[in-house]
Amino acid sequence: MSISEEQNPAMTPAAHTHEGGETCFICDPSRREQGRLWCAEHGRYEDRCWLCHPDLRDPDRPYCQEHGLYEDECIVCDPSRAEAAGPQPDEAPENVIMCNEHQVPEEQCGICHPQLAATLPVGEALLVRLASDRSADFAGLTIAGPVRADSSTSIALLGEIQFDGNRLAEVSALMGGVIQRVDADLGQVVEARQVLALVHSPGVATAKADYLSARAELQLRQAAAERQRQLSEENIGSRRNMEEAEAAKSRARAAMRLARQRLLNLGFTARQLTSIADARSELPLRAPFRGTIVRRTAVLGEAVEGGASLFEIADLDNMWVNISVPEEHAMRIHVDTPIQVAVQGQEGVVIGGRVTWVGPLVDERTRTVRARAVVPNPEGALRHGMFADVTAIIDRHSGALRLPASAISRIENLPFVFVRREPDLFEARRVDLGDRLPTGEVVVLRGIEGRDEVVIGGAFVIKSAFLASRLGAGCVDD
Repeated sequence: MSISEEQNPAMTPAAHTHEGGETCFICDPSRREQGRLWCAEHGRYEDRCWLCHPDLRDPDRPYCQEHGLYEDECIVCDPSRAEAAGPQPDEAPENVIMCNEHQVPEEQCGICHPQLAATLPVGEALLVRLASDRSADFAGLTIAGPVRADSSTSIALLGEIQFDGNRLAEVSALMGGVIQRVDADLGQVVEARQVLALVHSPGVATAKADYLSARAELQLRQAAAERQRQLSEENIGSRRNMEEAEAAKSRARAAMRLARQRLLNLGFTARQLTSIADARSELPLRAPFRGTIVRRTAVLGEAVEGGASLFEIADLDNMWVNISVPEEHAMRIHVDTPIQVAVQGQEGVVIGGRVTWVGPLVDERTRTVRARAVVPNPEGALRHGMFADVTAIIDRHSGALRLPASAISRIENLPFVFVRREPDLFEARRVDLGDRLPTGEVVVLRGIEGRDEVVIGGAFVIKSAFLASRLGAGCVDD
C-alpha cells in the first residue's frame, strides 16, 4: 500500500511492558474479542489496521499508538471503557471491512484468515480469489455439479460363514451294534426320513420282540375282556370278573404302547410298525430333514456304541454369518438391520440378509460384540468357514448428492469442497460426508445443493492458494 510509517506513525504498535505479570490483548490472544478479526502481520485488530485499510481511519479521532485503538475506545488505558467497547451482539457493523488485496469481505477472506476454517459450521464457507479470471483455465480445473441418487450410510464389518445352527443335525446310532449297510455319502442331498445306514443291533431285536409280545398280549386281553362283557350282559359272569378283564386289557395296552414308542424312538416309522412280523435286528438311521451330508464317519462293518454320531446333515438353503462388531458401532447394530455379504473368491457376488441376533457381551480381548445374520444361499456360493466382508446398512438416503472423492479436500482435518461463484472466485465450503461408495464417489449429506458448481478435478490448486498465507504469502503491503 502507498501509506508509509512516516506518514502514519500509528501504524506500528509501540513496544510496551506490563507490571506485575499483567498482559493485554496485544500480548495475549485469549484476551481479544471473540469474532473480531486480528491482523497478525501488523499486530492489531483488522478494523484498526491502517496499513491494510487506510480508508477506514478517522483522522479527527485521537489514536492510541501503544494499543492500536482510538483513544476513546482503548480499554487498556482506561478499563472503565470496557462496557462500552465494541458493538452489542444484536448490532450490525456500519461498514463491511473489505480485504483490499483480494476484494472480498475481510471476515470471509480464506487466503488471509485460513485459521477460520476450523470454526465454520457445515454449509458455511470462506472465499478464495485466484490471481485472474484465466487462472482456473490455466490450472486445468474440472468443474461439475453433484449427482443426485439414492444412497445409504453403512458400516464395514468382518464376518465368518457358518452352517445354520437351526438346520444342522447329527444322525447317531441310538443302540450299539455293527454297521450292516451305508446308503449315503458326503455331499449327497437326502430327503427327510431317507435311510442313511442300517445297524445290526441285538438291542433292536429285543425291542422288536418286546413289541410283538406286547401286541399279542393286548390282543389276548382284548378278547378276554370282550367275553367277560358278553357274559356279564347275559347275567352269567360276575361284574368283578369283567372289571378284572378290563384292567388287564388296559395294562396290556400300556405295555404295547411303551414297546411301540421305543421302536419309534429308534427310527422306525408308524407304517413299519404295523408290518413288523419278526424280531430281526436291523436299526435304520434316517435323515431328520432334507439336507446335504456334510460329515460321514460311518464305515461298513464297524462296531459302534449307542449315541455314536455317524452322519452330520446341514440345510444349505440358508447360512449364518457370525459378525464381529467393534465396540464403538455396537449401538448402531440391532435385530433386523439389513446387511450385504461379499466373500473372497466370489467377485461380484453380493448376498443380502438381516441381523437376527446381537450378543449382550463385549469380548474383553477383542473389544467386539458378536452378532448373527441369516442369508440365503440358493446357488451354494457360501461355504462353512469362509471369511466375509459384511456391510451393515444403517441409514438410507433418498436422492442423496454424490461427488467424486477427488472433490473433497481436508482443511484442519475437516472436509471441504470448492464451489465456483465467479470465474476467479471460489468458496471453500464445509460439508458433511456420508459413505465412500465402491464407484469412488462420496455421499455428501449436507453443505451443497444440486445447482452448485463444484471443483472435482485440480482442487489442490485452490487449496494451495487457500493456505498460501501459512507459507509466507497472504496480505502484503503494496
